[in-house]
Amino acid sequence: MLPLPYEWFIGKRYLFSPRKDRSVSVITWISVCGVALGVIALIVATSLMNGFRDNLRQAITGSLPHVTLFSWADRMTEYPELQPQILNYPGVQATAPYIFKQALLTGTRRPKGALLRGIDPAKETQVTNLGLFLRQERYSPSPPTTAEQQTLSDEILARLSHPKAKEGGLQDGIILGSNLAQQLGVQLGDTIQLVSSDQRMTPVGDVPRIKKLMVIGFFESGIAGYDEVLAFMDYRLVQKVYRMQNHVTGLGVRLKDPEIAQEVADELRAEFTDFAVSSWVDENKSIFQVMQLEKIGLFVILTLIVVVAAFNIISSLIMLVLEKSREIAILKAVGATDKSVRKIFMMQGVVIGLIGTCSGVGLGLTICWALATFDFIDIPPGVYPGGDRIPVLINWNDVLLTTISSFLICFLVTIYPSTKAAGLQPSDSLRYE
Repeated sequence: MLPLPYEWFIGKRYLFSPRKDRSVSVITWISVCGVALGVIALIVATSLMNGFRDNLRQAITGSLPHVTLFSWADRMTEYPELQPQILNYPGVQATAPYIFKQALLTGTRRPKGALLRGIDPAKETQVTNLGLFLRQERYSPSPPTTAEQQTLSDEILARLSHPKAKEGGLQDGIILGSNLAQQLGVQLGDTIQLVSSDQRMTPVGDVPRIKKLMVIGFFESGIAGYDEVLAFMDYRLVQKVYRMQNHVTGLGVRLKDPEIAQEVADELRAEFTDFAVSSWVDENKSIFQVMQLEKIGLFVILTLIVVVAAFNIISSLIMLVLEKSREIAILKAVGATDKSVRKIFMMQGVVIGLIGTCSGVGLGLTICWALATFDFIDIPPGVYPGGDRIPVLINWNDVLLTTISSFLICFLVTIYPSTKAAGLQPSDSLRYE
């Protein structure tokens, strides 16, 4: 085993041995704590931002597919032939037809406009996360477990099926956004009227087509813009109400990785030029751009905590240089080079940064685990899409970037004091000894 260079031995004694000036030791530990706190803040903040972003994406894809291939005129008839072609694309997991229509819904209160989405109840959960957001009561105080939610969504979607309702002699059903149901003043089992924009001829003139529907469930994503306007029906029933024959608006596409939605959308756009193609990124670009900018700004701001702690390292090392000026002069008098003296003090700054960074990473990951595991904050239902628990998603690239940035800052701030120590002249320090 090779012996350590004498620079490391001396640097270790300077760092950990008792000193005459206790203020230097205090500043050193303040520096370690400052670096650790900065790293903790960075890891926890970025993990929370990632969690909110992922949660928002899940809420968005709860009602919308990752990619949509659609016709502006609602005249897509060849969708059975298109589905196998789209499934052959790399990264595509499933497809399902859908219809988008505007409708007027009337309940016990004033009528409300809604965006009606016709879906295939048997295939929709393969394309979107709709099943995760279906409820039988609005803003339930205790969210269902995964198994309970699966059973609940299966029951609601089975009840939504138009052919099954017709066979069982049941009234056709509709799923309303939770806020939309509140504005209409309806509860589970109530009957509402759907007034379509399509009209029919009568002896007294053109009148709108009206369909009575039973409220069989609620859609609760936590996003006000969706919960206030969205309603879901079986697409075959929508075809009948709007006299669309066998037409649909388009196909929804689910991907194995939602992050490649833009690339897949570009490929489909180039292949199927007769149809329009969009992705969940295109439809919500401004939201996620704002969140990305906020994350970058938060990272920069919290990095300043590490920078402030790093300036404490400079203070500690400069005070140490002044305290050890006599020892430095003796070392240089017996042959120590400027490079060796510089190494002694740079090693101390590196050790302070290493201890602060590693302890900060460990504590930050522990806090993230605790936030994801235990309910420290009771969040009322419906406040945000994640339910009643703070969302935490650890991105290991962010953790690595935080670790490298912290260590690099701590290393850079050692350059000035270590250069100052290396520039001390033995004659100046020993002149009055």
